[in-house]
This record gives sequence, C-alpha cells and structure tokens, in this order.
Amino acid sequence: MTDERKALYWLPSSGITAEKQNKLLEIFGSAIEIHKNVFSDLVKEYVGKPYAELSAMTENAIDTELKKLKADGIRLLLKGYDGYPKQLDQFEVVPPPVLYAKGNVELLNKPSICIVGTRKSTDYGKKVATQWSAELCEKFVIVSGHATGIDTYAVKSCLDNGGSAIIVLACGFEKFDFPTYLRDVDKERLLFITEYPMHMRVAKFSYQERNRLLSGLAQAVIVVEAPEKSGALITVDRAVQQNRQVFVVPGSVFSDRSKGTNKLIRDGATIATCATDVFEDLNVIVEKKITEKFIPKLSTEERAVYDFLVKGTRHFDEIVTALNLSPMETSAILSLMEIEGIIEKKPQNYFALSI
Repeated sequence: MTDERKALYWLPSSGITAEKQNKLLEIFGSAIEIHKNVFSDLVKEYVGKPYAELSAMTENAIDTELKKLKADGIRLLLKGYDGYPKQLDQFEVVPPPVLYAKGNVELLNKPSICIVGTRKSTDYGKKVATQWSAELCEKFVIVSGHATGIDTYAVKSCLDNGGSAIIVLACGFEKFDFPTYLRDVDKERLLFITEYPMHMRVAKFSYQERNRLLSGLAQAVIVVEAPEKSGALITVDRAVQQNRQVFVVPGSVFSDRSKGTNKLIRDGATIATCATDVFEDLNVIVEKKITEKFIPKLSTEERAVYDFLVKGTRHFDEIVTALNLSPMETSAILSLMEIEGIIEKKPQNYFALSI
C-alpha cells in the first residue's frame, strides 16, 4: 500500500480506538509505515483484540469499501488533510485520524454550540431546550448526539426554526437508524459525522468516546438537565479538559433530573438563565429580534388561542366563544398548550400566556 490516505482509512477499519491509532502514528510516523509493519509484535501489542481483523484487511477490500462510501454520499475527513475539522485537531480531544461525514461538511467551519441533557427530561427541560435552541441557532450550528430527551428537543427546534445541526453518531452509518424527523431535512442544514467504521454497532464505550467529539466540535456546551449519573456530565468533563466554555441551566432542587446540573453550579460552573447569557459571555452580538420572546410553531387553533391571550388573561368561557369550538375541544387544545409551556392556567379557570 503506497497511498497514505488509503492507509489512514485502513487503520481504524477493525475498530481500534482513536487513542491507539494516534499512538501507532506517533511511533511509526505514518499509516503507510504501520501497514508495512502490520505483522510486527509492536503493532500486535498496541492493537490487541482487533488485530486479526486489521491484518486480514486487503487493499482490494479497502478499494471496494471506498467505492461504496462514495456511492452512499459519505465523505472521509482525514487528519492532516483538507476538510478535517481544525477544532478536533487538539491533543486533549484525542482526534480520530478518520471521520466519516454525510451532509454539509461546511457546517464544521461555522460557530457551533452543543446542547446536552438527560433522556428523561421534564417539561421544564423540554421548554428550555426548545426555546434556547430556537434562539441560539440564529448564530450557532447546534451540535448534538441525537439521543431522546434534551438532545432531540434541541435539534428539532433548531431545524424547525431554520437552523443547522451536526449530529455525532456513536456507531457506523450502516448501523444507524435515521429518525423520521431528520430524513426530510434540507441536506445543506444537516451533517452526520462519526469516527466509527460503517459496520460498527453502538456500544457503551462508544457513547462515552463520542461525547468528547460533541464538546470538541463546539465552542461551548450547554447542560440543560442532568441527574447525578448522566452521560451529559461526561461531555462536561471532556469540555473542561478541552478548554471549552460550559454553561449550566439551574433546575429545581426537588428534581432528581437536576441534581447533576445543580451540583455543577455549586462547584463553580457558569450559570445561564437565558440564551442571552450565552450570547453575552461568548461576545456574540445579536439583533433585537433574536432576544425577543420565543414563539413556537402552532396549529391554527393554537395560534388563535395565542393571539387571543396576547391581549391579556381570559376566562375559559371567553376562549370557547372566541374559538367557536365546543368546550371539550377547547379544553384539549388548552391542555396541550399548557403541557408545552405556552400558556398557564390561573385560578378560577382563567388562562394566560407563559412565554
């Protein structure tokens, strides 16, 4: 093998960790030299269990895989070559020598911010992730691990409001089931990226490894809700090691899902109580419209309720009359809007906007 780029692709093909790949590159100086010495005891020692698969990979097999990647629209970003994200080329990140990318790779060159949190979020956490992402996506690409809960709310809100997102996978592309809400998004506003070979399945360790890329790709990390033992806190640890800014949203002292975030604050983390705090601390100048109250996408009936309540607090009967719907239909609409945090119920069956 005489092509360094092809040799770099070969190196992680068996699932060797980025740390081991970087160590081998440091020892031998290039991927081609590693390939030349693949049967040496030193390579066997560093590679470990995946060695059999690595040593069995032929150049013809690599050529076949590279053709398939190109046909599937997947681009390889190789460390040391054009296109590789500069923000990952940092010792503290443990940069993967190879990244697989699908979508708009130019998003890697834009300011980005990572929003993380628990999979089992509260309505409060959902509201924060949704509202803040809608505001932040005006100036930042949103980086996410696409997990349910906070991650998903942040990405969906970003895309619903015309923003762009980078999704970092914890598996290879062949093993990723693309969520419905991501399938029809304009390709120019989305990038999927992973350090793992196409066939690699997700594993507990790959989630933890992936977290360093979430923080590494972003200028800052925002933690919305996180219990005491949360993957989001691993991302925070990586962010601190990588000298990234960390913002923490305070939560209820009575909620287990805020114990991790509240502890971060107690330990000295930067508190953020609105998206404006983030903009100001990162010295980002925003137009006035960005800091105005967030108005979510609403159905026709919800929009009618919203416009009616803009004028002030109204009684349930007044809303029924204004909508020209039955009390049961009106009640269902109001209940949904209350759950989403758009309105709040007052004493004696009055309702008012909460955003």
